[in-house]
Amino acid sequence: MLPLSFLRGGKFKKKIRQVTGLNPSNIKLYRTAFRHSSLGLKEYESNERLEFLGDAVLGAIIAEYLFQKFPYRSEGYLTELRAKMVSRNQLNNIGVRMGLDELLRYNEADLLLSRRTLVGNALEALIGAVFLDRGYAAARRFILNKIVKPFLNIEEIERAEFNYKSKLLEWSQKTGMQVSFVVKDSNRSNHRTFYRVAAVVNSEEVAVAEDTSKKNAEKAAARLAFEKLNLSVEQFV
Repeated sequence: MLPLSFLRGGKFKKKIRQVTGLNPSNIKLYRTAFRHSSLGLKEYESNERLEFLGDAVLGAIIAEYLFQKFPYRSEGYLTELRAKMVSRNQLNNIGVRMGLDELLRYNEADLLLSRRTLVGNALEALIGAVFLDRGYAAARRFILNKIVKPFLNIEEIERAEFNYKSKLLEWSQKTGMQVSFVVKDSNRSNHRTFYRVAAVVNSEEVAVAEDTSKKNAEKAAARLAFEKLNLSVEQFV
């Protein structure tokens, strides 16, 4: 973890300018983007709210980008490709390559946490900070010029990632089976919320998974459901 002197000094602002290509105005927003809730902060003092906002802004801008780039592709293709581009693993990797892990502040005594697993959340929070500080157009420039162009190769993404959840839903449409994802329960522990999500097929609970992100818990449950239903990746490639 970097010392507070770094976070309070001009080096932090310089790093934000370097990463985003923009001149930050409300520097407090950017500091908040890198503060994890494990520090024992109140929810509005950590990056969780900015992460929520950044996730929505990122999804909208990527959707617009793909809509313009692929004018003849189906809704299903665009939805799946967007999901791959903004996956947690993808954002974690991008965040590390951008050097955002150097700015993270979190409880290092919590052995379940690591910079690499938190940096994707911080990237989304940074997008939320840019949106609030500079507006939609600036956030769009940041995402397209500093994230999409240097780090997201569409052809590689299509080959590298398999979206179990979307493919399970695709299978359900072809077979007439009813597939849904249900949050069984959620609980907060050590400043993190854990979600237990079940993959349900025709009212039968097929698989259950847990994660600190509801989205990731759904993906994990979908992957387990694939195995339980004897489905193979090769069927959908």
